[in-house]
Amino acid sequence: MTFLYPRLLRPNALSLAKQYRELSILDLQSRAATSDESAVYVATGGTRLESSRLQVLRDMVVDLAKESGFPGPPAKDQRTAFDLRLARLLHSQMDIAPAEAASGDVWAFLAVILLPDVAYWRYPPSSEGVLRDRFLGGDLTRHVFGRMWWRAHFVYSPEEPDPYAALSVLGESEFDQIYARRTTLGGRPQLIKSILRVWREIEIRELSDRDILRDFLKRLLRLDPFLVYEALDDFALDTELRAVARETIVGLLISKGYLREAAERRAREVLPRF
Repeated sequence: MTFLYPRLLRPNALSLAKQYRELSILDLQSRAATSDESAVYVATGGTRLESSRLQVLRDMVVDLAKESGFPGPPAKDQRTAFDLRLARLLHSQMDIAPAEAASGDVWAFLAVILLPDVAYWRYPPSSEGVLRDRFLGGDLTRHVFGRMWWRAHFVYSPEEPDPYAALSVLGESEFDQIYARRTTLGGRPQLIKSILRVWREIEIRELSDRDILRDFLKRLLRLDPFLVYEALDDFALDTELRAVARETIVGLLISKGYLREAAERRAREVLPRF
């Protein structure tokens, strides 16, 4: 069963977020709440999450943050560890539908009302840009909590011993690109998992990961009208995607001055044919 979460509309969220910039983490702990008079719910109907469940969620996230040094400033490895554990926790415990999780206002409520201390601890608001990116939910690929729920959602494989094992494969820049194409890719978990399996194999120092993934995804989207990915088993799908990835590597290497023969040879080294 999924629930409706309270939403904090952008003007109210921005006003509170600006005020909170002047407060310490300890002050923000005292401001944390499970409700706010300005919060609203989507009007489509559904079961609203009870305040007691929100409190449980808050307690779990705070306990997780404490494992990474909260309320003290976290080191880089602590931030990384917190993010990965947070993704698992949010996706497994929130009972929220993807349509609801696509609302920035839901995540604004979590960052500004329910968990302002943890949000500001993870991303100290050094500028209004940080506030908008990390707390308000205008861009969920940047939101302190929303981006981690979506990363977990994309990699979630309930049939695996560890359903979230692929989280470490999908970094923030890779997540940005897949999320931007979620209308096409997000509803196709088999395709997402195959992308991640192939992506895990690619190591090529001559090219940036971002350029490879961008071109790779563009090629997949161009193939979409002509290939029914869902009709393929995992082996066949991986084989198809590996061929597309090799085409990506060849194309990018040629754009950097490689001759086609050399580019094709390098692509086969990175992704050998079965």
